[in-house]
Amino acid sequence: MSIERHHFVEVTPWTGEHIHRYIESARYIREGDVILDLACGSGYGADILSKVSNTKIYAGDIDPAAITACRKDWEHNTSISFEIMDATSLPFKDAFFDVIVSLETIEHLIEYRKMLSEFGRVVKPGGTVIISTPNIKISSPDGNIINPFHTQEFTYEELNDILRAEFATVDIYGQKYVRYPGKWHSWAKRRMENLLLARGIRKLPYKVRNSVFESFFGQSLYPTSHDFQLFSEKEFAEKNCHVLFAVCRK
Repeated sequence: MSIERHHFVEVTPWTGEHIHRYIESARYIREGDVILDLACGSGYGADILSKVSNTKIYAGDIDPAAITACRKDWEHNTSISFEIMDATSLPFKDAFFDVIVSLETIEHLIEYRKMLSEFGRVVKPGGTVIISTPNIKISSPDGNIINPFHTQEFTYEELNDILRAEFATVDIYGQKYVRYPGKWHSWAKRRMENLLLARGIRKLPYKVRNSVFESFFGQSLYPTSHDFQLFSEKEFAEKNCHVLFAVCRK
């Protein structure tokens, strides 16, 4: 397994899209659910999922250092239990979870089919498994994987076939950046954004560049969770969405 993490403490161009995926995942959680957040990283996603009332979150990661940090950073959130976990051999009995969330994980595991089999084992009948992963047609359009941390990436059809082998129903959405919907007044925002993220200028502290952008346009330089949307139409998702977001049911 290769490791690539988004750290809660740093603001990056990817912060908004990561948070958006967890917010969308939380829509499938009901009061009282037992939830697994697999590959929890720095723990911010488990915290988002725990906002649904009376839930119990088991947040797992294979990296002991990540779990140690999470236990310290989120000790105030008593609804989350952070544990070292191997995705291919989960320490839970059959039909234990109502919802499993594992975002940007499947592309990192050579034995990803074992992970999916474990998800199928530990999720309850009728339960929900949510998985997101890059759309290879956007992230690596020539078929050669660009990200050195990814062992594989998938097309829409490949992901659908892999998930349907394990789950009764699979709905796949595409996540897309929608800050600039094509309106004429967004032209100035895009130009300013490109300038502030350009080589040389981007060496300036983010707070400085963000302050300039906010003073002109009243919003963050980097995308926020509000700047992304899920699209259900297959052809559109395949051609335009950089991340595939799958909602599976046992």
